[in-house]
Amino acid sequence: MHLTTQPSSPDLTLHFAASTDAAGRVGQSLKPGELRLLARHEAHDEALALAPTTPADAREVGRALAKLARELGASALSVDECDFPAALAGAAAAAGWQDRRYKGEGAAGALESGEMQLHVSGLSEAERRRVEGLLRGVTFARELTSAPANVINPATLAREARRLASEHLQVEVWDESDIQARGMGLLLAVAAGSETGPRLIRLTLPARGQRRKVIALVGKGITFDTGGYSLKAAAGMYGMKNDMGGAAAVLGAMAALSELREQVPEGVEVRAYVAAAENMVGPRAMRPGDIYRAANGKTVEVTNTDAEGRLVLGDALTVACDEGATEIIDLATLTGVKVSALGNDMAALFCNDRALAAGLAQAAESAGEMVWELPLHRPYLRGYQKDTLADLKNSDMQPAGASIKAALFLQEFVTRPWAHLDIAGNAEKDSVATGWGVGTLVEYVLAQG
Repeated sequence: MHLTTQPSSPDLTLHFAASTDAAGRVGQSLKPGELRLLARHEAHDEALALAPTTPADAREVGRALAKLARELGASALSVDECDFPAALAGAAAAAGWQDRRYKGEGAAGALESGEMQLHVSGLSEAERRRVEGLLRGVTFARELTSAPANVINPATLAREARRLASEHLQVEVWDESDIQARGMGLLLAVAAGSETGPRLIRLTLPARGQRRKVIALVGKGITFDTGGYSLKAAAGMYGMKNDMGGAAAVLGAMAALSELREQVPEGVEVRAYVAAAENMVGPRAMRPGDIYRAANGKTVEVTNTDAEGRLVLGDALTVACDEGATEIIDLATLTGVKVSALGNDMAALFCNDRALAAGLAQAAESAGEMVWELPLHRPYLRGYQKDTLADLKNSDMQPAGASIKAALFLQEFVTRPWAHLDIAGNAEKDSVATGWGVGTLVEYVLAQG
C-alpha cells in the first residue's frame, strides 16, 4: 500500500461519524475501531467509522479499513481528516500487506496490497516520510520472517542484509572462519549441525556529527530450529522458520532508520548484530552434555540443544559490548513460556537499567506495540550454575520461571546497560508475519534527542 499526497479518484472513501447528521445517526451504534459500509455507488464506495480519540483507536480503524478494502477489491483509498492520521495511515498500510511471492502465477486472490493507494487527509509531509520509512522496515522484516527456511538460511539472510548497504549504512558479514577467530564458540556450536554454517551480520549507521552514544541492536537469527538432538515434536517444529523474528526486526529497524537518517538525533550511532545459524541434527551437531567456550571466556554446558537462542545471543552480546556499545537492546523469539505468560500481543521486557526500561516502554507505546516488564530475579540463575563442570548450563530443564532464567543467562554476557525483549509469539499472528519490534526500536532511537 502506497501513501499518496493527493486523492486520485478514490473507489473507497472513509468518513467519520461527526461529518454529517445522517452519518451521525448511523454511527450511533458503531464501536471504536469499527467500520461500516455506508453507501455503494457505481464508481466508488463509502464507509463510516467513529472519529478516533486515541492513537490506538486510529490504528484499529486503519486495520479495519485495509480489511474492507481487500474485501471490496478497492485500489484507491481516501480518508477524511481526523486526529492521529499517522497512526491510522501506518496501521492501514501495514495491515494491507500480503506475502504473495510464493503463489503460482495467476493465483486467485485480492488485489495485491502493493498496488493500493492510500490518501489520509491531514497527514503532514514529515509524518508521511516517517510512516513510509517505518513501513519499509516493517515490510523488510515481514518478508524475511515469512520466507521459508529453504529460502532464508544464514547465508541468504546475510545476502538480504547486504541489500541494505548504502552510503549511510555499512554492512559487514563474518563467516565461519571469522567467527572462529573471534572465539565465538557458542554460535559455532549451534551452527555445527548445518551445512550452511553460521554468520555474524554487522550493520552500522554512523552518527551525524560527533558521536556521543552507540546503541546496539542484537537479534537472534535462528533461520530454522529443529531443536537439535533435543528434537522438537512435529507440531512444535512447524513454524520454526519464524525463529529469526528478532533478527528480522533488528534488520527492519536498520532499514527504517537508514530511510529516516536525518531524524536520528545528532551524535547517535546505531549498530546491529545478527547471530545467524540453523539448529540442525548432523554428524557435527552439538550434543547434550557438550561444553563450549563463549566469546567472553565463560564456559557453557549444553543440557538442552533446543535452548540454542541464548547461546548465539550470548556471543553476539559479548561482541557488541567489546566494540563499545553504550547500551544494548536484544530481541529474540526465546522462550515458549513467555507465550503462556503474556500471550502473542505483548512482549516480555527484561532490563538492568531503569532509564533504558522506561525509554523502551514509552517507545513501544508510541509504536502501538505492548511490552510488560518482568524481573531479573538473580536467585533463579542458581539452577544454571549447579551440577555442572562449566560456568553455566544453558538450561536447568525446569519450565517454571524459564523466561526469567533465560534472561539471566543473557545478562552474564553484558557489561553495559542492556534490555532483552522476548518476542516469542509476537513475530507471527494468524499465520502472517508481523514485523513486531521494528516500531519500538525505531521510536526508541528517534527519541534519543
